[in-house]
Amino acid sequence: MERKYLFGIEDGGRTAGMVSYFFVIGWSIGYFGFHQPNKTSLSAFHLRQSLFLYLTFLTIWFGSSIIANAMGQSSAMVSLFYFRIVLTVAFLALWATGLSAASNSSEKGIPVLGQLAQSVFAFI
Repeated sequence: MERKYLFGIEDGGRTAGMVSYFFVIGWSIGYFGFHQPNKTSLSAFHLRQSLFLYLTFLTIWFGSSIIANAMGQSSAMVSLFYFRIVLTVAFLALWATGLSAASNSSEKGIPVLGQLAQSVFAFI
């Protein structure tokens, strides 16, 4: 059976991996547009990595807001501001690492979160 590729692109999963790092729309395009018609281990690897990275970032971001609001102190809000700066810088560094690995067609996991992402989202 002949495989059909979106837009005629045959790349072994590289495009799906790269596109998946561009949040919700990119992940959806990578999964439904590139991964579903041509399932490769590279595209599945990076789809798992990027999904776990985004979900972890959003959970920590909104979870810290809930905790700071529950504390109700102005000093907690100042601490939250600096925590979010550090969190955003760390996220951008991990995001760049994942995107770089996807563009190089390597299955190199994101530091700290990579192995956990592969086990949590093994169904992708």
